[in-house]
Amino acid sequence: MSGYPYSPQSAPPAANPFADEPNPYAAPVKPAYMQPYPQQLPPLAGLWRQGKVLVMHKLAPLPDVCVKSNEPAARRLKRKVQWHHPAITLSIFAGVLVYIILAAILTKRATILLPLSEPWHARRKRRLIFAWCAGLGCLGLMILGFVLVIETNEGIYALLLLVGFVGSLIALIGGQAAVAMVSPKRMTDDYLWLKGVHPDFLNRLPEWPYQI
Repeated sequence: MSGYPYSPQSAPPAANPFADEPNPYAAPVKPAYMQPYPQQLPPLAGLWRQGKVLVMHKLAPLPDVCVKSNEPAARRLKRKVQWHHPAITLSIFAGVLVYIILAAILTKRATILLPLSEPWHARRKRRLIFAWCAGLGCLGLMILGFVLVIETNEGIYALLLLVGFVGSLIALIGGQAAVAMVSPKRMTDDYLWLKGVHPDFLNRLPEWPYQI
């Protein structure tokens, strides 16, 4: 993979970046048979922008440029992302089991390799350590509150239990969001919309041309 050589003016046409070659990232038409992929793909093939969102084919390789800083990337972060339509969450009112079944059936999934610079890799590591420390600290506070309530029978110590429990949830949810780097906005069987990508990274890409 060769850096990030293209500018918006020199980027390959969005409708067909491979000219007459077979294009695995063309418009989302389901062929009757699987066409062979070309041996060499342009560095930005299968990548587009839609406003502040990166649109990519699930098989498209990302260039060696950090998606968070637009600087040269030194590492790759393997991310398994998943998404389902927000309306599916409403099915929880019909029962948790109903929601679990629908989510398992209708959730879209993809695995991507995110390019990160060394500073952003280190920043993610610090966030992960902080989240673990905060979560373990809140868990310890929750255990302490539980023990004090049992030993002293004083209800005031239940506050420690409550604070520890809430803090643990916040640390878990916030920690996951902090280390995720990007998050899916939408997903189909073939394409993935990602939020959290640096604007300068997006500005190198052609506009998303399809109405799906």
